[in-house]
Amino acid sequence: MEATYSDERNCVLTQVAQNEGAALGNGTLKYQGRKTSRANSEQRRRTILEAALRIVVRDGVRGVRHRAVAKEAQVPLSATTYYFKDISDLITDTFTLFVEMGAETFKAFWEESDDQLQKALALLDDSNDSRGQFVDQMLVLAVDYVGNQLTEHRDYLIAERAFQLECLRNENLRPIAFKHQTYLLNSLVSLFKRTGSSQPETDAQLFASFIAQVEYEGLLQKGGLDMAPIKQRLRRQIMLMFKH
Repeated sequence: MEATYSDERNCVLTQVAQNEGAALGNGTLKYQGRKTSRANSEQRRRTILEAALRIVVRDGVRGVRHRAVAKEAQVPLSATTYYFKDISDLITDTFTLFVEMGAETFKAFWEESDDQLQKALALLDDSNDSRGQFVDQMLVLAVDYVGNQLTEHRDYLIAERAFQLECLRNENLRPIAFKHQTYLLNSLVSLFKRTGSSQPETDAQLFASFIAQVEYEGLLQKGGLDMAPIKQRLRRQIMLMFKH
């Protein structure tokens, strides 16, 4: 564990925001369909992509077809074929929009969690008591995040898994999928560095994988969401991850 944290604590969320902003603005995410120059054209294009995303949630990626999307978006069939020359472009751009929306949501979560995260980091020193308090604070953050994802962003999680499956069949989607992973990992790497992890990249990957698994199991639950077992698993994982 590092001896001091004061300077690091003050810039955690700043660094997170910079990571997310750089990821969004570095130009690596590019739309494949026809470019638009007018606001109303861009709005119609966005309407089509949002309709395609709803179909992904409801029917999976294989349900995305020009006719189905046009019906869902309530636009003429000619509009979908005008903006997207083929289904591949339509699916790729739908995934691109999905990743951009997800990155913005994740960035907003970190910014809204600023106070809790700073309080958690402020507790860190070499004592067992402070580490236990730190784990409690991080558990609140993790439970809030997972619970919010499963209740407020359930469709997002379903779409995420649909696109992950499609990436196994469609290699054109894989660079976008890697970019999607980067948004989460960059922020987690920053966090683990500031908690004194000797392997922040590895810890970030392990924790991200754990969160993804918990979210998946939460999606499979029938009826009301039971956060008790999820909270228990999160506590255990956080205790293990921050036992330096």
